[in-house]
Amino acid sequence: MNKATPVNRYALWHYAVLVLMLIVLSMQALPSFFGDHPVVSVSHHSHHALQGWLNAHPEAVSEVRYDSQGNVTLITPDISQQQNVQQQLKGALGADAEITLDYLSAAPAWLSRLGAEPVKLGLDLRGGVQLLLWVDTDQALTHQADALLQSLNLWLDSQRLPPTASLNQKDKTTVQLPMLNAADRTKVSGWFTEHYPQWRFTSATHRWQMTDTEREAMRHQAVRQNIDILRKRIDALGVAEASVQRQGKDYIRIELPGVHDPKQAKSVIGATASLAFYALDPTSPKPLYDAQHNAVPLARHAILGGEHIIDARTSVDEMRRPQVDIRLDKQGGETMLAFTRRHLGDPMATVYREYQANAQGDLVAHERVINVATIQSALSDRFRITGLSSPEEARNLSMLLRAGALTAPIKIVEERAIGPTLGAENIKAGFSALAVGMIGMAIFMVLWYRRFGWVAIVSLTANLMMQVGLLALLPGAVLTLPGIAGLVLTVGMAVDTNVLIFERIRDRLRAGASLANAIDTGYRAAFSTIFDANITTLISAACLYAVGSGPLQGFATTLILGLCASMITGIVGTRAIINPIWGRDRRRAVTI
Repeated sequence: MNKATPVNRYALWHYAVLVLMLIVLSMQALPSFFGDHPVVSVSHHSHHALQGWLNAHPEAVSEVRYDSQGNVTLITPDISQQQNVQQQLKGALGADAEITLDYLSAAPAWLSRLGAEPVKLGLDLRGGVQLLLWVDTDQALTHQADALLQSLNLWLDSQRLPPTASLNQKDKTTVQLPMLNAADRTKVSGWFTEHYPQWRFTSATHRWQMTDTEREAMRHQAVRQNIDILRKRIDALGVAEASVQRQGKDYIRIELPGVHDPKQAKSVIGATASLAFYALDPTSPKPLYDAQHNAVPLARHAILGGEHIIDARTSVDEMRRPQVDIRLDKQGGETMLAFTRRHLGDPMATVYREYQANAQGDLVAHERVINVATIQSALSDRFRITGLSSPEEARNLSMLLRAGALTAPIKIVEERAIGPTLGAENIKAGFSALAVGMIGMAIFMVLWYRRFGWVAIVSLTANLMMQVGLLALLPGAVLTLPGIAGLVLTVGMAVDTNVLIFERIRDRLRAGASLANAIDTGYRAAFSTIFDANITTLISAACLYAVGSGPLQGFATTLILGLCASMITGIVGTRAIINPIWGRDRRRAVTI
């Protein structure tokens, strides 16, 4: 006869996994509870000027740290002092110094060496800037139509057909062709089918027009590519917790936590910059002007566009003047090499284009000639751009080119700023609510369930540590004020899990079962109810994350992590504590 399987026992490996999981996640959660220090980071500075300022203001900072690259971190006592130090350093160190506001974890250094970092805080907790950008997708459509028109006219000329195709003035995605005979129209149709199959011919008006499906696809693609490029630009600014998300059809929302001087961020994010290289044509009817207001007659078509630039770095020439070193992709390098070989000794102009809003709020292209250089030798995929007015202009231009030119111009239509003081108050209020909730639930559990109530307290503490640890480990996760609300909610749901289990145990004890049997039956009976409730809530949270954005996603993230943590701590964790203490108690009429 086989022995009955012992109840209320876990194998040793169960305990090993639980302990290892709790240790790892607690280590990840610990840095978040130490808080952080507001700091001012200074780089590319004059050591003498900075040291002079520090000697004159010893009370302004609480600690000074140097790194191996010559950068200096000034730790300030509070956020208001951080702002004051930044303003004073701007005047003392000059325009060449790069002064940024940041936050440094107050956790011990050994935690950082173990790879434990604090949870990233969102805009409403850290303070910062929120920007709403409008994407002019019509410009993206017009750009493609312009490219089509140039290619079409060149092809018409090669076929000895009248190169008189033009864009419709009202609809920039419609190409008007001259009246052609049937044979020539067949040739043009073949060209469109081969190169632009998404355009359709309208015989009544003798026009080629982009299809509605392609129009919407291009609009969607323009916004998506702009989001990718904006993320690269923000990464270049060093804003680690930034959020870039689509909002509606033609809008992008950007959140920059910790950025309290948004001037540089706005100039880089909002810029739609690109370069193009042109040959000179004295017969050009519309010349551009350089920085000295000299007219530069450009050829009709560019030699090469900025889309072929894959890298751009700042440097200085022999006279210590700023320049940008350009590297092209393979196709761009081949095009530049072929052109410069045929035009040695001829001038070539570099044109900078950006879009700016006019008085009516419309985006208008502004172009200027950066420089005109004589082609001394054949250029390939590497060359340099000179004629820049300042090192700052060179840095901004290289950053924009390195991140990529925006597919469609954008305009900042709304800007909201949350001060660092308000962010600190939100943190204090949010965690105060969490602490009060934890204390209130702990008191209730101890008074109502006595011995098992202390087990529930241990479970709640482990639950909170696991949630914070998972949030710190999750790539891209940011804690927001709604996220703290999610923490409070899931801690309450974890208590609900314990209440369901303990009440089932009480029911079995009232029915005359032993404590060991009541524990085993109580956990088994409550499991299906707890599992069903958590799964339905998990599905709702996943849907909320999928369709929501910003604060809603922050709430959904903590809710999902909290549900997973409560299932582990509420069911497995509490039983791992109860089993060895009361799991073999065969007494009856025991109260809990």
